[in-house]
Amino acid sequence: MKLSAQENNTQFSVNDEVEPRHKTLVIGNISRWNAEGRDLDVSEDVQFSDLGLLTRPVLDALSPTVVLSPLMGDDFDVIDVAEQLVSFGYAGRYRAITEDVPNAAMIRREVRAHAPGLDFDILVMPPAANDS
Repeated sequence: MKLSAQENNTQFSVNDEVEPRHKTLVIGNISRWNAEGRDLDVSEDVQFSDLGLLTRPVLDALSPTVVLSPLMGDDFDVIDVAEQLVSFGYAGRYRAITEDVPNAAMIRREVRAHAPGLDFDILVMPPAANDS
C-alpha cells in the first residue's frame, strides 16, 4: 500500500512494501578460519560454507543476493567457485576478495570466460582490513 501527503508544497510518500532482504553467502576455508579464532558471525543475512559442502539445494535455500570468497582458498580458486555457481543456476552477484592482484582485468576476463553471464568482480582490500 502506498500513501502520499503534501505539506508546505513538499510531496511525501510512504511505501509499506518491504524490499527483500539482502543475504550474503561467504565461501571459504571454514575449518581453518574457526581454528584461527576468526569470528564467523552467522545470522539470517550472512551464512558461511566450504565450497565442497555447497550444493544446489543449499544455495537455493540460502538464496543469497551476493556470494563472497577469497580469490584463492586452500583447496579452490575463483574459477572453481564461479563455475560451481553457474552450474547451480545462480543469478546473483559474486565477488572475490583479495589483498593485492597485479592484473585484475585479466582475472575478470578469465572468470567471465569460464562462467558466462555471472555478475562477477574483484574486491581489493588493503592488508590492514584483514587484521583484527
